[in-house]
Amino acid sequence: MALPKPLMDSLLSQYRGELSAIEAYDRALQKFAGQTEEGALRQLREDHVSAVRRLGAIIRQHGGVEPDSSGAWGSLATSLEGLASIVNDEVPLRVLHRGEVVGYEGYAKILADPLLASEVVQELQILLDHSQDHLIRLETMLEALPAAPNRPMI
Repeated sequence: MALPKPLMDSLLSQYRGELSAIEAYDRALQKFAGQTEEGALRQLREDHVSAVRRLGAIIRQHGGVEPDSSGAWGSLATSLEGLASIVNDEVPLRVLHRGEVVGYEGYAKILADPLLASEVVQELQILLDHSQDHLIRLETMLEALPAAPNRPMI
């Protein structure tokens, strides 16, 4: 069953955001290669890969076609994060945190739509919960940074 256009547009936007998140985490992983944050960042990235699969399935089941890229904003965000990572360790994590806030808000907005089928609500609730977990994990990493000196990008 096809979803109303505004709802499908929101899902497509969220999908592009997840692709953008993968790109941002790829860049952060370059910055934090071999550092204590690498494992956690790699897991967060994998959660976004899973989110792309889940959202893609929802989009296809409801008559949509997944975007093939994160679009212009994703490219811009990745470029900005790349430049910021040269400056210090905090900025890339702040960029990731801001992206997670946007993702969380996007899922919350979609979930507020009364037209969502219960199985879609369940899937999106899982993704919302993951977003909340990501925020907590990134906040923990950010809190640990002041004790550590800035490390150069490899």
